[in-house]
Amino acid sequence: MAYIEQLKHLIQNELIPDVEDHVDELFEGIASAKDATTEERNQLEDMQALRDEYKELLKELQSGDIDEEEAEQLYTELTAMRTEGEEDDEPYDDEDDEEDEDDYDIFDHDKEDDQY
Repeated sequence: MAYIEQLKHLIQNELIPDVEDHVDELFEGIASAKDATTEERNQLEDMQALRDEYKELLKELQSGDIDEEEAEQLYTELTAMRTEGEEDDEPYDDEDDEEDEDDYDIFDHDKEDDQY
């Protein structure tokens, strides 16, 4: 029963709140722009559908319609998807962050400049 409880926790305390936060952000963006683009509306509909799917999954877990094996599989898939999503949100890749000494040439100064 461990995976069923872990899956319930994941859905209730992490996935649904994250999706609802995203829905709220979309609503705020639409309200501040006073009009929604087709892309924003589609994204909003997708987020609302995802939230509804999570809520339905939660109902199935609470009613016992999902067994431990299926819960394990769902938990593994959802956590993997969540991890992938977090990696996509990173603003930059550390591997490409190597600095080149030439980047600081403009800060090089002569001995004459050291008088201050």
